[in-house]
Amino acid sequence: MAEAAPLPPPATPAARTRLLRGNPAFRSLCASRAVSFVGDGITTTALVLLVAPRDGPTGVGLLLLANALPRFGGPLAGVLCDRVQTRRLMMRCELASALVIGVLALALPPLPALTALVAVAGTLATLRNPAGRSLVPVLVDPADRAPANALFGLARTLTLTVGPGLGGLLGAAPGGARTALAADAVTFVVSALLLARLPAIAPARDPAAGTGVWAEAADGLRHVAGSRQLRLLVLSLFLLVAFAAVDNVALVFLTGDELHADPAGYGLAASAFGVGMLLASLACTRLARGRSPVALLIAAVVATGAGTLINGLAPVLAVVIAAQLIAGAGNAVENIGYDTVVQDLVPRPYLGRVFGTIATAAQLGSAFAYTLGSLLVGLAGARVTFVLAGAGTLAVLLLLVPALGSHTRGGTPA
Repeated sequence: MAEAAPLPPPATPAARTRLLRGNPAFRSLCASRAVSFVGDGITTTALVLLVAPRDGPTGVGLLLLANALPRFGGPLAGVLCDRVQTRRLMMRCELASALVIGVLALALPPLPALTALVAVAGTLATLRNPAGRSLVPVLVDPADRAPANALFGLARTLTLTVGPGLGGLLGAAPGGARTALAADAVTFVVSALLLARLPAIAPARDPAAGTGVWAEAADGLRHVAGSRQLRLLVLSLFLLVAFAAVDNVALVFLTGDELHADPAGYGLAASAFGVGMLLASLACTRLARGRSPVALLIAAVVATGAGTLINGLAPVLAVVIAAQLIAGAGNAVENIGYDTVVQDLVPRPYLGRVFGTIATAAQLGSAFAYTLGSLLVGLAGARVTFVLAGAGTLAVLLLLVPALGSHTRGGTPA
């Protein structure tokens, strides 16, 4: 196994600017994720706007489902994250993603081929995303994990902040969806160049000591199953995503069919969710250090559920935009809280596999939401879909609070 380059010194307890300036590797990781996630937001918006008038709610649901299904393999992807050199894995995934999106831009294929290519892109994302999240505790001090996760989360929020707005604008520009997809392909190349600046961080486990991909994936699942806190966190995350992700299916029909907004209106509403995430992540970079994630997670779930409910009752687009801001803020804080708790509970040799398992739980929730959401929108309309999703989100607190209470009391995995 090649000798790893020395890591930069961990960031000292400080504000977000010092955390970034004092840790160039973490800065490069955040910049890479930011560029890549902006492109993801562009592509999602462009493809939804392409498919919705052509294939209806079923087409949108299938498109989003194709992106979610490969992420069921998160535990297997986590094995690679724990066993291989992380920088190399992430760079290769970015370059392969650029190729897939480039093919989409050139061909704009019909729905069957489109969903197949989106599934390939989802597979590549399944490999790279747990790798990035598992690097945070390697690059920063334990006391700085929550602010670092907030900074890392800022990159993810660009998927829903800058990406949808750019996707709507590029979709209306000459070339339409082709222009938007070509822009995303470029972002993957830029992201790979930024990742090249990371040190060659050694794998969490020696690849020569591996017992096989399936055996190691099963070992990771046993680690999750053996911890009561991790079990409840995974289950609660699945349910939260299952309720909240219907937004991705229903929003385009709420803004278009119910409120008669144009594509730019949909882009604004989708971007508002990301703006809420951005503002909340910025706040957490200053406020989260040294705080328990318990209160943050509870407040976050309340905000997400309330925002989703308001969407279903909104009389005009402006109210939808405000509700999306609230729900987006809640979603950002949920991400920060979940990541910090997992990094506190899980030793590094299991971190990739546990994050892969959590990602799979989230994508199972997404798949459920996309399937049920498209059905509900078709049968009952977008408004009823949002109301039911908001109520279900709030009900998840009945499961989540006991798990969080155990973490507050300093309990260890069972």
